Amino acid sequence: MRHPSLSIRRLEKILGLAMLHVIVLVLGNCTAACAGEPVISPRPHPSITRAMQASSTFRPVYHIPLRVHLDRSNRRAAAFVEIFEEINQIWRSQAGICFEMEVVMNDDVKYPGFDIWFVPRIDDNDSINGVYRSRHSIYVRDMPVLRAAPRPAQHPASRTAAHELGHALGLPHRQDSDDNLMRSKTFGWQLNKDEIDIARKAAANWAIKDNVEPMCGPINIRSL
Repeated sequence: MRHPSLSIRRLEKILGLAMLHVIVLVLGNCTAACAGEPVISPRPHPSITRAMQASSTFRPVYHIPLRVHLDRSNRRAAAFVEIFEEINQIWRSQAGICFEMEVVMNDDVKYPGFDIWFVPRIDDNDSINGVYRSRHSIYVRDMPVLRAAPRPAQHPASRTAAHELGHALGLPHRQDSDDNLMRSKTFGWQLNKDEIDIARKAAANWAIKDNVEPMCGPINIRSL
């Protein structure tokens, strides 16, 4: 029979590790908050949450490599965590597409896959929130300025990045509603059926072939 004190010591060890994890999370949030960056609770819009719950119908889920470049950004890396999560919430919930993100502080591009840069300004023009030039030349302002939408995304940078990634997946602008992801300069995040079909066909070409996971993977942060 196992000695009772062994179980107690094991429980104490587990509880100690759990408490350490909580402390690390708290300190991580403090790092961003104390540096002046807003720390927003990860609360996706209820419509996104409902879409995530219904997204199990997408088979397979396509996982596309995405290298995120923060070397030119004026925002702290910690402020981007929820932005990255919302990008995948928008695409995973509606189209069964995940971006497997590798965060770097350099300009080395990702082959195969996509590359996106977050920058203070684009082409010295404050009226440009984002631009798609190619799969390896996608740029998003650190703090895009967007108009309201009936069912908004939470973060302007995540919405703008998701919009530009839509262009990388072959989608044009669609200006018929403020709720559209592909409308210019709004907080809308929704896709229609035709857009989903186009995006999934494109995603199949760039997806990681041996990744059959139903959900998006963790964000890989390098060189920060």
